[in-house]
Amino acid sequence: MQFGPALPESNFLNHAEDLALLLETLPHRLDLVDSALAWRPEHRRQALASAAGHRDRVRLDRLASEIDRQASSAQDAVREAVRAGKLDLLWPIAALARSEIRPVIAKARDAIARSAPPEETRTERVAPDEPHVPLARSA
Repeated sequence: MQFGPALPESNFLNHAEDLALLLETLPHRLDLVDSALAWRPEHRRQALASAAGHRDRVRLDRLASEIDRQASSAQDAVREAVRAGKLDLLWPIAALARSEIRPVIAKARDAIARSAPPEETRTERVAPDEPHVPLARSA
């Protein structure tokens, strides 16, 4: 099976998940502070263009704006905690990344999945010269 390049919407959301992971890891890895502060939102025009209809694009744009707003707020909080030398504040920031940013990313993934055209069947995706071998059943 051959894999092609990731879709723009996947790249956009993976980029947001990178920040969530950085924020969650900061209390354990202070060397990642610069990476978390250097993160910038990725342009979302391509990701939103794949949405089927106007309502889908509006919903995705709203979710993407929410991700960007939360990311910016989290970065501001990290910047202030480091500036003030209050590194213990990185723990609640990590918890907020887990409880606030990740759910919005999940909603955006769900919205993209719902707006995408139905996926082709497995037999259509198998290359003509690639044998289709079913998975073995366990005893």
